[in-house]
Amino acid sequence: MKKIIFALTFIFGVSAVAQAQYKPEGGEKNIEVNFAPLGGSPVALPFGLKFRSFSANNTALRLGVFVGYDNTSTITQEEDFDDDNEQIAIELSDRMSSFTIALQPGFEKHLTGTDRLSPYWGGYLNIGYTSNTEIMEMQDFIGDGTDPGLQVGDTKTTTGELNLGLNLVSGVDYYFAEHIYIGAEVGFGFAMSNDLKSKETINTTELNDNGNWVDVTEENESIVGQERGFQVGPNVVAQIRAGWLF
Repeated sequence: MKKIIFALTFIFGVSAVAQAQYKPEGGEKNIEVNFAPLGGSPVALPFGLKFRSFSANNTALRLGVFVGYDNTSTITQEEDFDDDNEQIAIELSDRMSSFTIALQPGFEKHLTGTDRLSPYWGGYLNIGYTSNTEIMEMQDFIGDGTDPGLQVGDTKTTTGELNLGLNLVSGVDYYFAEHIYIGAEVGFGFAMSNDLKSKETINTTELNDNGNWVDVTEENESIVGQERGFQVGPNVVAQIRAGWLF
């Protein structure tokens, strides 16, 4: 009797697993990240997060979104005092910051595959913008010998870059559990990049005709070093894609 009950339980268990819906039926949403188990950073976000919406079990709209900000500061001069405890140098630093925003709207067409395997093809557009700012502080010794006038000036340089690309992709999702999958993707497309004009702003303190110290700002724009690029070829997402439906 126990053997019969065990056999029936096993049969119904296998049947339930076989009938479980692993792949999307239509109407589900999807969040995805990249996973690099052999890399220095196990969880990687080379392009932020990817969102998918399945309008049907074989059609999905996708959107990759990345917003990033980075800021670093390096001390280039320490403050210093003379033997009379008069300040002769102030602390200076160089500061660098970068802001990036990028979008990748696209679509996917999923093929029949199996209960767990969902191969697909599709395409997406890449639109990105990056802004870089560098501020270099400097110390100006102004005034007469009794008033060194420890004024701080700086040079601020801003640059930017626009990116535009179009890619055709082919990939596969494997649902190892209900609504949870891993996958990989390769593609072929083109990308263009264009540097924007750099802008330099110099803030200094100068002596005017009336003998007063005034702050002076000078601004310059330049295209020196400006680059434009165009690339055509294959592209591969090096990490394993991991995501879940909800």
